[in-house]
Amino acid sequence: MLRSIVVAVLSLFAGSALAVDTTFLLVNSTAYPISELSISQSQLSMWSPNLMRPPVIKAGESRQIVIPASQLVCQVDIKLGFADGGAPAIWQYLNLCNLRRLQVFYDRTSGITTARYDE
Repeated sequence: MLRSIVVAVLSLFAGSALAVDTTFLLVNSTAYPISELSISQSQLSMWSPNLMRPPVIKAGESRQIVIPASQLVCQVDIKLGFADGGAPAIWQYLNLCNLRRLQVFYDRTSGITTARYDE
């Protein structure tokens, strides 16, 4: 009985030790201020709540983004919302588990999104 309790307690500590937030640098190379960032497991379109805190990231600026361990899935799509009310844009098939820097580009006229990233 005591052994079972010890194993259960150790499992709880091991689980919490593995649950670590992840961060990456988001570089706004769009022409629009970014006000929202949501993630979804790739191709599921089940978006998280907004993970970005104010203020907005203006064009040309960058900010460290924290993804809570509770939201972390490695293969994700990222959706960005813009403060000017324009339609959100989506970047697909990014590996959050290795992502260190993400520079986003967006042509609103064509709807084309591109990115440069460092893992």
